[in-house]
Amino acid sequence: MNTTACMLALTALSSTALAGVAGVNQYDNRADFNSDAGALNLEDFESEDLGGLMLPAGFDSGLNAALASGAVSASIEAGDPDSYGFENTTAGGRKYLRFGQNNPVPGAPDMPETGSYSAAFSFAGLNRAFGFDLSGFQPESGANGFNVTTLNNGQVMADFFVPSEDLFGQVDFFGFIFNDAFNEIRINIPVLFDQTADYVAFDDVAWGAVPSPSALSILGLAGIAASRRRR
Repeated sequence: MNTTACMLALTALSSTALAGVAGVNQYDNRADFNSDAGALNLEDFESEDLGGLMLPAGFDSGLNAALASGAVSASIEAGDPDSYGFENTTAGGRKYLRFGQNNPVPGAPDMPETGSYSAAFSFAGLNRAFGFDLSGFQPESGANGFNVTTLNNGQVMADFFVPSEDLFGQVDFFGFIFNDAFNEIRINIPVLFDQTADYVAFDDVAWGAVPSPSALSILGLAGIAASRRRR
């Protein structure tokens, strides 16, 4: 990486910081996120079989999905079978990961799942970047968003609120680059007043081990020194 690239990377990582949250940069544009994050892993769920998932579940990409709290289930779906506003975002694809599923209950086949829950994603190694497309999200009055929590071997590294509009029938991208590395990230879907659980869909989940700002600084200084030596 040359000196100019290092300095541009440092600038980019400090130009979109999440307001009021130290050590977290938030992106609402996937192209900008990809540019700043560099090499990323991607799970688009297209190679997965349709149907319910037994949580925790692992995917070929190295992404693992689980439920950290709450009592909803997960499934791989296509289209919008229950008219909850889910959208696929993979070019030429059709599948996504859905949390929240009306499971048949003896005597009450249409009984909905209720309450807040936390969708957890984990990885074998440490990462500092995580991004995803979210659809179907309908924040209840008073919530207007969701919480993000990162953990490193069970220790909380960051915990903050992310504002969001109603995403019924539409998609928003959410991307984050953190100063502190993590091997698990939780997207905490709130439900107020003990209402039906909000069903959401994740697609094109991306993650990667971005160099830390301090490492970029060292690279930048090394680049400057090398440039001076060449002169």
